[in-house]
Amino acid sequence: MHRTIFMSLSVFCLSGALAVGVAVAEPKAPTEEENADANFAKSFLGKTFSGDLEIENWLDYGGGLVTPPIWIRQYQREDGTNLILTTRETAPDTSASPATYEVTDALILPPPQKGLEFVIACVQGDDPTLNFIGEAKGPDDQEWWSDVRRAWEISLDTGAITSTKAKGIKCNNPGWGQ
Repeated sequence: MHRTIFMSLSVFCLSGALAVGVAVAEPKAPTEEENADANFAKSFLGKTFSGDLEIENWLDYGGGLVTPPIWIRQYQREDGTNLILTTRETAPDTSASPATYEVTDALILPPPQKGLEFVIACVQGDDPTLNFIGEAKGPDDQEWWSDVRRAWEISLDTGAITSTKAKGIKCNNPGWGQ
């Protein structure tokens, strides 16, 4: 009898644990603000512009060439949210007109965790191409930081931004040389 009660109790506990595990494993639905931010970022896809792209209520942190014809630009909102745009140069800069670009991808991210910085100039291994983005930290007196917590890769062909493993990625100290 004790064995039957014990077995029933074990099965009951196991099924309860599985049910809780399933409930915990389900991803939470995005908040209204997260949906609004994602839609805001998507609204830039395919947008063409020349010169600099000004975005109201966003501070332009600058950017640069990833590899021809792909460029990257970082913007930050007052609350610390980052907007990263990759663009493809569609017409070069001439004496008559500035270069023309088309937005190929947009990534919006909440502010990094305390002690980390969002860096758009990162590399992997010995390849000097700056086609990685990361959340990193390191000493102010080092040019490169290898403590990278999250990372994204920029496709050199399309400019698409995809999440990737941070292993082997190092990011340029944003304050280096200033």
